[in-house]
Amino acid sequence: MRSLPYKTKQFFVLLIKIGIVVSAIYFVYHRITSNDGLDVYVFLEYLRKNDVFTLQNVCFLILLSFFNCHFEILKWKYLVSSVTHISLKNAAEQSLAALTASLFTPNRIGDYGAKAIYFQKSLRKKVMFLNLMGNMMQMTTTLVFGSIGFLFFALHFSLELEAVKISISMVAFVLILIVVFFVLKKSQFKIKGISLNNIRTFVRAISLQIKVKVFLYSTIR
Repeated sequence: MRSLPYKTKQFFVLLIKIGIVVSAIYFVYHRITSNDGLDVYVFLEYLRKNDVFTLQNVCFLILLSFFNCHFEILKWKYLVSSVTHISLKNAAEQSLAALTASLFTPNRIGDYGAKAIYFQKSLRKKVMFLNLMGNMMQMTTTLVFGSIGFLFFALHFSLELEAVKISISMVAFVLILIVVFFVLKKSQFKIKGISLNNIRTFVRAISLQIKVKVFLYSTIR
């Protein structure tokens, strides 16, 4: 079976992109209008009465959103540079498309597929692992700063926390991580035919400079 012509492939890619955008718009609209616990008009009236939509607040939120997207784009550009070169424009297109696709897919799984379709078939598995690596770094920084924020909140406000249950849960979580780590290390566990040894080799091949930059961008975000 012959492969599809280049123009035909580009047409299908364009249809997929349009479908992702339309699906995301419909998903957001449906979630807002079908939420029984949220009256949109009451919510907007509350914002208006409390002067939430002041020029200063709007400009500040737009600025934060811009920097958030900008550092996510830079993070993705440097991650992909370990396997191929892409421009800042391409990185922006891929990141925004992935963000849109992740809105209406379970567990943001669309984030991986949306980025992978921009690359050749031979690079798609590597791109998906790079995306996973970037998301794990982002989650790590989120957990670290979230824990610091929670500790600060708990020290300054009276919270009814059961220290014993929290301690037991944390110890159990750490033990589970240790067991999973040793089981995976000893077993021949594979993901889509790729062993963990191959994944570790691939991750180690990424330069330390790229890893540091990606972690730095994740921290800034």
